[in-house]
Amino acid sequence: MRYDIRVRGRFDRALVTALGDITISTADHETTLHCRVPDVAALVGILHALTAQDLTVREVRTADSESG
Repeated sequence: MRYDIRVRGRFDRALVTALGDITISTADHETTLHCRVPDVAALVGILHALTAQDLTVREVRTADSESG
């Protein structure tokens, strides 16, 4: 499954490497992590890692496209 996680806060880019298959984009003082995870447990692990870095998770949404 793919998820987009929007966060606010100081972002350590080294965290991206540690968390796995993640790319990032930034806009308007926020960062969106585009994640591919095998299951919900992996998603929860990513969310825990982000909050441990004092990041504010603003939104989590599925990013899987049903149209193509």
